[in-house]
Amino acid sequence: MKADYAKRGYHYMKNYGLSKLYLKARDRLERDRLEKNYQEFLFAGRPVESELQLQREHRFSYEPLISIVVPVYRTPEAFLREMVESVLGQTYASLELCLADGSGDDDHTERILKAYAEKDPRVRYEKLPENLGIAGNTNAALDLASGDYVALLDHDDFLEKHALFEIVRFLQNHRDADMLYTDEDKVTFDSKTYFHPHYKPDFSLDLLRSNNYICHFLVVGKKLLEKAGRYRESFDGAQDYDFILRCSELAGEIGHIPQVLYHWRCHQASTAGNPDSKSYAYEAGRKALEEHFERTGTDARIECMDNPGFYRIKYPVKGDPKVSIVVLDPPDMSSMGRFARALSRVESYRNVEILILLDAPKKNKLILNFIKEHRQTLIKVVYCTSACNKFVTFTSLAEKLDSDYLLFLDGKTGRITRGYMELFLGNAQRPEAGAVGGRVYDSSHRLCYGAKVLGLHGMVGDVFQGLKAGHSGYLHKVILQQNYHAVSGKAMMVKRELFLKARGFSEDVEDRMKDVDLCLKLEQLGYSNIYEPGIALILQDHRRGRKLAVRPAAQFMKKWKELLEVPDAFYNCNLSLDDTDFRIRE
Repeated sequence: MKADYAKRGYHYMKNYGLSKLYLKARDRLERDRLEKNYQEFLFAGRPVESELQLQREHRFSYEPLISIVVPVYRTPEAFLREMVESVLGQTYASLELCLADGSGDDDHTERILKAYAEKDPRVRYEKLPENLGIAGNTNAALDLASGDYVALLDHDDFLEKHALFEIVRFLQNHRDADMLYTDEDKVTFDSKTYFHPHYKPDFSLDLLRSNNYICHFLVVGKKLLEKAGRYRESFDGAQDYDFILRCSELAGEIGHIPQVLYHWRCHQASTAGNPDSKSYAYEAGRKALEEHFERTGTDARIECMDNPGFYRIKYPVKGDPKVSIVVLDPPDMSSMGRFARALSRVESYRNVEILILLDAPKKNKLILNFIKEHRQTLIKVVYCTSACNKFVTFTSLAEKLDSDYLLFLDGKTGRITRGYMELFLGNAQRPEAGAVGGRVYDSSHRLCYGAKVLGLHGMVGDVFQGLKAGHSGYLHKVILQQNYHAVSGKAMMVKRELFLKARGFSEDVEDRMKDVDLCLKLEQLGYSNIYEPGIALILQDHRRGRKLAVRPAAQFMKKWKELLEVPDAFYNCNLSLDDTDFRIRE
């Protein structure tokens, strides 16, 4: 195993350089540290035998037949038997196991599977005349399926005993769900060690476009399968990704069960054990995304990231919309000078104005000098009366602006990503977009603001707070575009029309929670909030520690009480709410 890691590290270094290999190794070691007690956590959460027996005896009001589809190709006997027995040993018994065997002249696999089929009528087996490839073998197995739902299982992986029971339990209250997935982990070739759990969020379109995070265990309604179409050979290597994208485009409801119910076998020939073993798959994944964007009529550019199988999506700006850059918390004028210079150094987009909201009621020489020094940009200064705070003043002012988009930036910004405006606008122009937020680092280059999780630290918190720049965090989530309930107002864009539709900043919540409140209101209106990590800014003269005291926000918590009482859909209930690094909860 160590030799495998060394080989993979060598190939990664050749492709991306020593410094990125170092960061990748550090991220891997940190993940191992955070997950050191994972196996105990998994075993402790498993149903005991008495619970499993109760599941076997339980009768649901809705009991669909589930066809588990497996393409087989020269599977080692131990892996094959473990897979089959994990299916036949399910506590929910209304199933069929559909096996299409493309092993060719290897009759050993055939003897094993025929023996299972003779003993259990739920096993449907077909020996194919030749190996048809991953997609072809899967489609042959699909031909055997007669169930209401189809579940996809690889020939060397296996399921928890209660996997289908949990699927059917979910369906009792979600009859419209025609696409479901669960959490998963990896298991060593000898099935003794479970590691690298993937605790997933509920459906996130932007995360799916960044990476096939759904993967296993996938269950699809038969009608959806017929509409979406079967596996396509031209996408071998990323056939699952292509299929999942097509299903997601047509699904009525996409469900997620936050339990590890699928174990992905890790050995040298598998993608789980060696991502480089299927390098052709990543180009096929890019092709799957290209066709997804074509089908959905979305103008987008796809870039492969340093980590194989991960993609950065860029949406081009349409037209020349006007943007108001809003500074609600301006520091002294010398700092504002650095703010203006930071923007001008990387700014290629010109249709902008800067709005600065000040408490002082009188103009002074410093402000006039600042405006004069930066005359190439339209700068407006708004003075707030003592009766109204800046948020209330701006909400009223927004109705009178002629700009199309509002970009809220921290006045301490000292550096910002080149092309940040295009990244903000490209996402904010999408019809489904609510607020778009970037990531914000302090002057010591530690992450302090960005994507927010409800319930973190007992209220709302920014994920990966304190992580050093250059590190990508749990499953690279720091650098992957995805959806969250809220993003930070320190770097946030929203369409002015939507800002007004949501009635701007609410007066009935604390000032420091107004950005989160706005995001939640946009979500209530049916829009998705987007975390765009391609936008990063660094605050000048600002340091923030890893551990932060959480100040209560009674008004905010009262307003959003129902939402705060349930697990955050874009996080996972198995992850800690006391820490920001996606570690397993205790």
